[in-house]
Amino acid sequence: AFEMILCGAAAVQVGTCHWAEGAGCFDRICTELRTLMKEKGYEKVEDFKGKLRPWSKAGATASREARKKRRQANVVKKNGSDVYMFLCAFLLAVIAFLLDRQRKL
Repeated sequence: AFEMILCGAAAVQVGTCHWAEGAGCFDRICTELRTLMKEKGYEKVEDFKGKLRPWSKAGATASREARKKRRQANVVKKNGSDVYMFLCAFLLAVIAFLLDRQRKL
């Protein structure tokens, strides 16, 4: 829906989606649209409706650089969470070892 509104659509058809997913698709679409709007800094649909810009080499380069920065930020975030998970697993193993040792005494 976001892409269609970005292109200028005043309405978006979701009949097939409703047929395939049921009435829950409306909540999902609204949630996804709200999430995208929040991520991109839009407060209302009118803020981005019809704002699609024509392709340009400079715009494509800027978009590619922004995606690259997001990927790099995600790698750093993922590596940090990997360390956290390792430490948690290590501490659990130490606790289990100490409890087993104490039980044997």
